[in-house]
Amino acid sequence: MDKDLRQIFEDEFAKAPSEIEEQAALAALGDEYPFGLETYSWVSRTELRHAAEVLSQVDGPIADVGCGRGGPGLWVAGVLGAPLVGIDIAESALVRARALAERLGVEAEFSLGSFEETGLAASSVGAVLTFDAFLFTPDKLAAFVELARVLRPGGRLVMTSWDYHSQPDNRPPQVPDHRPLAEAAGLKVLAYEDTKDWYRRCVAFADFLLERADDLAREADAPVVEVRAGISEMRATFECMTRRFRLVAQRPIM
Repeated sequence: MDKDLRQIFEDEFAKAPSEIEEQAALAALGDEYPFGLETYSWVSRTELRHAAEVLSQVDGPIADVGCGRGGPGLWVAGVLGAPLVGIDIAESALVRARALAERLGVEAEFSLGSFEETGLAASSVGAVLTFDAFLFTPDKLAAFVELARVLRPGGRLVMTSWDYHSQPDNRPPQVPDHRPLAEAAGLKVLAYEDTKDWYRRCVAFADFLLERADDLAREADAPVVEVRAGISEMRATFECMTRRFRLVAQRPIM
């Protein structure tokens, strides 16, 4: 991985959300697209409802790690009436997340951090969320150890991400199965389920963007050749993936 991910995401979230990317997400997800949350993932309305159900009995603040603009975590926290702590590597993402929290009327605070170093105190949150961001951590075992550390005993982790059968270009190291790492970190895996139709959705999103590459380049004020190359690189990573999964894990009560 030879790209500066922090700077890439800092630049990405400094821009207004792309209308064309939202259209692509709507084309891919259809009725499952969660409008109004400024998502930067493939998280669906059903997955958000499931997260809220799984965490309905959890006590304490919720942490959304790799929160981006904050929408999915804010939605879950709003449904549960719980305070949210959002963590991301890009300050530009947190600026938008704070504004969205104010618009949605959800109690939240946001700070810089990473999966390996969240900056949160030990046993300080009742739940951790992360949607489609875990693939960007270069040390997935260290990341699971950190997420387990900040969870209270009995607290739960809800995650969506991908298992890989081969290593994609320009991405941090990937793994074929996340369960052994979660368990090595001291978490008990309660559920590990494949996302139905994940590949079609990912490809539909990328192909929509390729068809609209000229418009996307004008929107981003970027060379169309550069935009097309970025989309093609993203699409190629899908061929390295085995599954998109939804994981639910718990820090045991000692």
